[in-house]
Amino acid sequence: MKKILLILLMIPQLTFAMVGLQVGDSAPNLTLQDTEGKSFNFSKEANTTVVVFYRGAWCPYCMTQLKSIQSEVVDSVKNRAQIVAVSVDRLMLAKKMRNKYNFSFKVLSDPKASSLKAFKIANKVSDELVKKYKSSYKIDIEADSGETHHMVAHPAVFIIKKGKVVFADIHLDYKVRTKNSQILDALK
Repeated sequence: MKKILLILLMIPQLTFAMVGLQVGDSAPNLTLQDTEGKSFNFSKEANTTVVVFYRGAWCPYCMTQLKSIQSEVVDSVKNRAQIVAVSVDRLMLAKKMRNKYNFSFKVLSDPKASSLKAFKIANKVSDELVKKYKSSYKIDIEADSGETHHMVAHPAVFIIKKGKVVFADIHLDYKVRTKNSQILDALK
C-alpha cells in the first residue's frame, strides 16, 4: 500500500517535468554573438527563425544534422526563415566549424550555456563522462566551452515567429534528431 501511495504522489512531478520551451511560450530575451561578431537576440528578431541547438563541433551526430540542414533546408526556406545553430562552443571553435563545413546559416556561441538554460534544454554531463570523453575520445568539453559547467544542449529545434515559439522538438537521446521534413512542414 505504501508503494502505491508513493507512486501516486510522484505522478504530478513526472507529469510536469517537461523539458524545453513549449509552443506558445515567449522566446527568451537573450542576446548572443554569432561567428561574424554580430549580436543576435532570440525575442527581437523580425524574421521567422529556426534555432538548432547542437552539443558541440565534436559531436558527429550534430555535424551530420547541421550538414543535412545546409543541404536540404537552407535553400528551401531562405525567403521564409533564417536558420541559426547554437552550442556552448567558444566563438573561435564555432567559427572554425562554420568555415570547415561552409555553413551559410548563422552559428552562435554560448559558452556560459545561457540559452540552454533559457530554452530549458541544458544537459549536464556527469564528471565521469567528461573524463571518459577526454581520455577515450580526446573530446575536451571544458576546453571547447572554456567553462567547467559541463553543460551541453539536448538536441533541439525551435521555430520562433514574432517572439513566440511556434514549433518545438527536443530530444533527450543525443542520437535522435529533428527530421528536416518536420522543419519544412512547420514553416509552411
